[in-house]
Amino acid sequence: MRHFSDHEAALASSGDLPFLLKLQSQAHCLICPSCRARVEAFRSDRSRVDLAVDAFELPRAIKWDQLEAEMLGNIRLGLDVDAIHQGSSPKTEERFIPWRAAVAIAAMTVIVMTGWFLTGPGSRPAISAVAQVRSGGMLLRGDENGVGVENRGSGMILRNVAARSNRIEVGLEGSVRSSVVDQDSGQVTVSQIYVE
Repeated sequence: MRHFSDHEAALASSGDLPFLLKLQSQAHCLICPSCRARVEAFRSDRSRVDLAVDAFELPRAIKWDQLEAEMLGNIRLGLDVDAIHQGSSPKTEERFIPWRAAVAIAAMTVIVMTGWFLTGPGSRPAISAVAQVRSGGMLLRGDENGVGVENRGSGMILRNVAARSNRIEVGLEGSVRSSVVDQDSGQVTVSQIYVE
């Protein structure tokens, strides 16, 4: 077994170790004279402190009976005041908390509903879908406005004028395709660019 730390020696001297550790420490103290000496030193220190505490007397100039009566009176007064506060104030506070919460929730609801009505579903910007594929040195690109091709900084775009693209398709063989539905006639316009 290893030697005691100061903490373990202090606990062993007062008998405050757990049961199994207490048995191990007693067996170790029988074998190890240095640990036994440290435990005995802690016991002697503890006995000197106990003697000093027993010999200590309170100053006689203070009127301890009067001080005790004042302390007990203050404790009783504090308990009485606490009982009075517990009987009245929580009921008044509980009444106002739900009222304030209801006003806050109503205000937030009005703000959200006003914002929703002002923006409306028609005024939201459409999501811009972008699809692109490289084939050789060419870049084929499709977005909500149409399809296009670029090569070394110059290019061409087939723009949808009547409406935005509903569907954009990219082919891995080097093509991009855009479909637009005309709102008035219901006809579908397909724009496709491919590279051979």
